[in-house]
Amino acid sequence: MAAALGARAARRLRLLLSALKPGIQVPRAGPAAAFGSSVTSAKAEVNGVHLHYLRTGDGEHAVLLLPGMLGSGETDFGPQIEKLNKKLFTVVAWDPRGYGHSRPPDRDFPVDFFERDAKDAIGLMKTLKFKKVSLLGWSDGGITALIAAAWYPSYVSKMVIWGANAYVTEQDAEIYQGSICRDLLPLVQCPTLIVHGEKDPLVPRFHADFLHRHVRGSRLHLMPEGKHNLHLRFADEFNKLAEDFLQ
Repeated sequence: MAAALGARAARRLRLLLSALKPGIQVPRAGPAAAFGSSVTSAKAEVNGVHLHYLRTGDGEHAVLLLPGMLGSGETDFGPQIEKLNKKLFTVVAWDPRGYGHSRPPDRDFPVDFFERDAKDAIGLMKTLKFKKVSLLGWSDGGITALIAAAWYPSYVSKMVIWGANAYVTEQDAEIYQGSICRDLLPLVQCPTLIVHGEKDPLVPRFHADFLHRHVRGSRLHLMPEGKHNLHLRFADEFNKLAEDFLQ
C-alpha cells in the first residue's frame, strides 16, 4: 500500500511538471526569510509531532493554507503569503507532517493519511489559539480541507478549494481505499467556494462539478486558462477571488 501511494505521488508530480510550458516562470516561495520580517516561522507540537508553519498578518479572520502533495506552506503559497490582505486576515501556511520542515517524522501514507492531516491541521490552529478558521486547500490540501470542514463544522468558518479530487476513479482504484472525501461532503456546513482551472491536466472538471453538487450551498468558479497551479499562475486574480469570498 505504501509503495503504491508513493508511486501515485511520483506520477502526480511528473504530470504537474509536464503540464507547465517551457520557459514560463511559475511564482514559487523561497525560504521563509525571503518573505521579510512580517512572516514568522515556528513549530508547534500537535498530536505527537512538531508541525512547522509560517504566520503573517494581524487580521481577526484566521486563514489556514493547506498545500498539495509533496508541498509545504512556503513552496506552494508564495503569492498568498506575500499578498493576502494582512489587515483583514491572519494567514497561517503549514507543512503537514513529513513535508517541508515538519520532519521528522518522514512522510508516510497510511490508508487514513488524509484524515490524519485533517486532525493535524485543525489541531495546529487550536494550539495557536484561533477560535475559528477558514481553509484554503489546494489539490490534496483541498481534500484535507473538505474532511476537516465535515468533521469540525463549528470550527471552520469558510472554505476555498481547488484542484481537489472528490472520489476514486477507476484508474486510482488500485491505489486508494475508501471514497476519499465523497461520503463526508453532505456534512460540510460552511460556505464553500470551489475554483477549477479548465485546463487542469491532473483533476478533470467532473470532480469540481461533483463537489459543487454535493457540498450544500457551494459556489463554483471556473478559470478558463487555469491549470492545476492556478493560484500561482494567476495569483492576483485568485487572491482577489479568495479575499472577496472570505470577507
